[in-house]
Amino acid sequence: MNLIDHSLRQIGISIRERRAARQMTLAELAGQTGMSLSFLSRVERGQAQTSVGNLIRIAEALGGTLHDLIGPPPAEDKGFTLFRSAESAPSGISGSGYRWTPVSEGGAGRSIEAILLDLPAGPVADTRFSHPGEEICYVLEGQVRFIVGETSTVLATGDAIHLRSDIPHTATAEGGPARVLMMTHHPSGPSTGPGERPDWWNPGGITQPNENRPNDNREDQE
Repeated sequence: MNLIDHSLRQIGISIRERRAARQMTLAELAGQTGMSLSFLSRVERGQAQTSVGNLIRIAEALGGTLHDLIGPPPAEDKGFTLFRSAESAPSGISGSGYRWTPVSEGGAGRSIEAILLDLPAGPVADTRFSHPGEEICYVLEGQVRFIVGETSTVLATGDAIHLRSDIPHTATAEGGPARVLMMTHHPSGPSTGPGERPDWWNPGGITQPNENRPNDNREDQE
């Protein structure tokens, strides 16, 4: 068996096992994905190739992510995952001036991730972010202006905000650098595998430029 045939077989097994665990019939999966029953049957048997887009649709219908279908088998689930600070290197977010360090990147069966977000002093690219789910941001250091929809609010150290992530939003430091602990909940699980970033971190993806920064309706608490 060559590498491609082996990969197709493993993907098919992953789909079948996840479908069985959810007690979903192949016909129900076909209805949710818009694919034919015969085609999905061949995919499950490792007899048909399909696109990444189709695999994403299948994974979402099964309540998981693409990584669940094509990634390596998960390690034994002990009910917890450790993240060592020495192993977490900060990275930049293109076009935003933000720096982030992973605290927890979710994983199979987990739909919450957390990062430390460092906001630079001074002006940054005026970009709104929008993605499924919800998030809680807790200000660890400094002051941060959060703009959610048309409302602008300044939070001090120790303050927090809980917001719907599908509303275009952004955050900037006020008066100096700031640090935020951000916890994000994804309705269908993290959108990528461990070590990768979901599309909403990419300003060239589904983020939205903040063309009309709100000047009214401020709820400043300075």
